[in-house]
Amino acid sequence: MLTLFTIFAVSYLLGSIPNSVIAGRVRGVDLHKMGSGNAGATNVFRTLGKGAGALVFIGDVLKGLLATVVVSELRLSDGLPGWLGPDADAWVKVMAGSAAILGHVYTAIGRYFYGTFRGGKGVATGTGVLLGFIPIAIGIAMIIFSVVVYTTRFVSLGSVLATLSLPFSLLIQRDVFGWDIPGPMFGFTLVIPLFILYTHRANVKRLLTGTERRIGGGDEDRN
Repeated sequence: MLTLFTIFAVSYLLGSIPNSVIAGRVRGVDLHKMGSGNAGATNVFRTLGKGAGALVFIGDVLKGLLATVVVSELRLSDGLPGWLGPDADAWVKVMAGSAAILGHVYTAIGRYFYGTFRGGKGVATGTGVLLGFIPIAIGIAMIIFSVVVYTTRFVSLGSVLATLSLPFSLLIQRDVFGWDIPGPMFGFTLVIPLFILYTHRANVKRLLTGTERRIGGGDEDRN
């Protein structure tokens, strides 16, 4: 259990690194009081410019990717518990990735250094997690995101629809192409859309009422 606890804790702390808040403070800006008030890459893009926004987005993606690909491989003397079964490695990747996303949305480091647990909305870090174990599905999701944002200019709509596409992409890979999809990874793609819907609940409400601002308007946050 020590191995699992360590992987979860390290992944959570990695996800908790508040890249956007740090970028804002370096420039003398409190992102929670600027733009949409969200500590995500989109608000950095709007508030600090394209360069800072791109760096923060890449950093947030890397948090999820490193947790899934690197931190999940940590093994202490006790190893992985037998009750995880034959899909133990897949379960650990899902756990590490989930911890990183949780840390990004509810950041303990941000709370300790900047006085708030409030982080981003989990999309960029979730993208990094998914790149770590289902790169084709996340590639399709990114195409969907790009098309939706380009045609509607709603970042929030693109984020939600892209996330909802993930389990369907995996089903196609399994049933049409016969690729093996570990159960824990497929289960993760069923849960993560619900979490993204939750973090975007205000955006979804505005979309349904027709009050969501299009990109450039200041309300949406991709990260």
